[in-house]
Amino acid sequence: MKFSAWDWILASLYIVMAFVVGVAARKRVKNVADFLVAGRQIRFHLGVASLVATELGLVTVMYFAEQGFRYGFAAFIIGVIWSAAYLLIGSTGFVVERVRRLEIMTITEYFELRYSKGVRVLGATLLIIAGVLSLGVFLKLGAVFMVHFTNIPETSIHLTMTILVVVVVVYTVLGGMVSVVVTDFVQFILLAFCMLLATFFVFNQHGFLGLFEQAGNLYGRTAFNPISHPEYGWSFIAYWSVFAISGCILWQPVAQRVLAAQKPELNKAIFKATSLMFLGRAFLPIVWGIGAAIYLGAQFDATAGMPRFLSEIFPAGMLGFFMAGMFAASMSTDSSYLLAWSSVIVQDVIGPWRKNGISDKGRVFLARLFVIIIGALMLTFGIWHELKGTAFRYLLDVTTIYYAGGLAVLVAGLYWKRANTFGAYLAFIFGAILPLAYVVEDMAISSPAGETAGFVSRLLPPNMRGVLSFALGFVGIGLGSLLPFIQPKGQKSV
Repeated sequence: MKFSAWDWILASLYIVMAFVVGVAARKRVKNVADFLVAGRQIRFHLGVASLVATELGLVTVMYFAEQGFRYGFAAFIIGVIWSAAYLLIGSTGFVVERVRRLEIMTITEYFELRYSKGVRVLGATLLIIAGVLSLGVFLKLGAVFMVHFTNIPETSIHLTMTILVVVVVVYTVLGGMVSVVVTDFVQFILLAFCMLLATFFVFNQHGFLGLFEQAGNLYGRTAFNPISHPEYGWSFIAYWSVFAISGCILWQPVAQRVLAAQKPELNKAIFKATSLMFLGRAFLPIVWGIGAAIYLGAQFDATAGMPRFLSEIFPAGMLGFFMAGMFAASMSTDSSYLLAWSSVIVQDVIGPWRKNGISDKGRVFLARLFVIIIGALMLTFGIWHELKGTAFRYLLDVTTIYYAGGLAVLVAGLYWKRANTFGAYLAFIFGAILPLAYVVEDMAISSPAGETAGFVSRLLPPNMRGVLSFALGFVGIGLGSLLPFIQPKGQKSV
C-alpha cells in the first residue's frame, strides 16, 4: 500500500496545527514558570493526558514493537512492571507528593536544597548526558518509522530526521511547556484511537487466537514465559522494577508533569490513572511487532518490521490518519525531552553559578537557546551513531547513568535524615561507573550491528550490570553518610 495524496494531506495537517498551537501559546508565556512547568496549573485530566502522551512517543512504540518482533509475548513483562511502578507511586505518593510541595522546577534542583550546589550540578550533568545520548536514538527510530511506513527511499532517512527536528524545535521554542501540554491533550486522544485501530487491523490480519498460535510456532515456548526467556529472567525483572520506579520520580520529562500539578496530592490520582494506560503503551506495540514477525518472517529487520507490516495491512485512506498519530507521538515526546534538558541546563548547571542570578526573561531566552542547541546535537548524534544492539537495551544503559545514583540520592534525601553531601557524591559516582563505561566502550568499538566485544560487556551480562549499578548507588549514599569522620556541620534537611 502506498500513500495517496489524501494521506499526505492528513499527515501534514497535524504539523500545521502544532505550529499554530506554538504561536498561540507564546502569548501565555510570561515567566520561566510558565515556560518550564506551565505555571503549575496542570489539573487531573490534562495531567493524565500529558503524562501518557509524553511517555508514549514514537520511539516507545518502535522499541516495544522491536522487543515483540524479537522475543514474542515474553516482552509483556516490561509493560506489567512499568504499570505496577506507576500504580505503586499513585497509591503511596512516594516521592512525588513531597517534591511537589517544594515548588521546584527540576528534580536536580532538590539536590542543592538537600545537599549542595556541587551535588546539584553533578546530578544535572549526568542527567543531561543520559538525556542527550537517548535523544539521537529517538530521532533515528522516528525516521526509520517514517521511511518504512511511507515507503519513501531509505536514502531519505537523514532528510526525514532533519524535518522532524525542525518541526519539534520550532513549536517547543515558541510556546514552551504551555504548547507542549496543550498539544499533548490532542495527541493523547489521537494516539489512543490510532493504537486501537492498528491493533484491530493486526488481529484482523492474523486472527486473535491465530496470532497466539502462530507466535508459539515461531518463537517456541519461551515466547510466553519471561522468567525462562534468555533475554529476560529474574535478573531483568529485578533491574527493570527498580528502573521503572526511578523513571516515575527521576526522569525530568515525567518530573515536569509532577512539578506542574496544581496540587501535590493530585499527583497520586494522576499516577493511578496513568498506570492502567501504561499497560496498553507496551502491550499494543508488542502485539504489532509479533504480527510483523509472523507476516514478514523472523529474518526481516526487527526495527523496521512493524512500520513495514502496518503499511501493508492498513486500508487506503487510513495510512495518513495513522501517520498523523505517529507524528503526534514523535512530537509530543521529543518536544517534552528538549524542554526537559534545556530546563535542567538553565536551572541546574548555569543558574547555580551566577552570583546575581538570572532574570525570568533571561532564563526563558536561555531555555529556548538550548532547545535549539540540543536539537542540533540530537540531529548530529542521530545521523552518526549506529546501534549495535536493540534500542531498548541501549536506552536502559544510557539512562542508568543517571538513575542508579539519582534514585539513592533522592530517596535518601527525602526519607533519611543522616544522608549527607559526601554520600550523595559517592552515590552518583558509584552508580554511573558501569553504565557510563559500557556506553563509552560501545561507542568506541567499531563492529557490525549486534556485536559488542568490549571488556565491560564481557565482564557482566546486561541485567546484572544494571542491578549492580543501582546497588552501588545505594552503597555510595550509605557508605558516605555513615562514615564517622565525614559528618559535616549544619547538614541540610528538606
